[in-house]
Amino acid sequence: MASGGCMKVIKYFLFLFNLLFFVIGAVILGFGVWVLVDKTSFVAILHNSSSYLWIGSYILITVGAVTMIIGFLGCIGAVNEVRCLLGLYSTFLLLILLAQIAAGVLIYVYRGRLKTEVSDIAHELIVHYNPKDDMNKTAEDTWDYIQHNVSRLLITGKVYCCI
Repeated sequence: MASGGCMKVIKYFLFLFNLLFFVIGAVILGFGVWVLVDKTSFVAILHNSSSYLWIGSYILITVGAVTMIIGFLGCIGAVNEVRCLLGLYSTFLLLILLAQIAAGVLIYVYRGRLKTEVSDIAHELIVHYNPKDDMNKTAEDTWDYIQHNVSRLLITGKVYCCI
């Protein structure tokens, strides 16, 4: 009796975990779509500067969709105790682990190039900063926000998040 109750707890815990996994996948997918669609944010300005961000948004969409599929397979497999779905779920989790290791290695290997790319984008935005020109309003607003918060940080020594 005790093992039957324990298995039910594990089954529903696995279901809740995979439901969370599904929701996180939906958020990642939504963020990737937002990055592609929104033309008024700071991200849109970065898109004009670098093709890597377009690629990154497509990667976010792919990762979000795959995460949602994995979460769905895990939920259905856990609740209905379908071994085939749980096997697929385990295989996908192993593939995600391998992809994360590969991504970490690539980021480490190309960290200098990544830093240079971000610096070039920031430099280009600073060079084209003109608060009197309404063409780059989002860029100016972003730099004004950054300058305001960095000066606040330097004066007070406190880090403000999400202000």
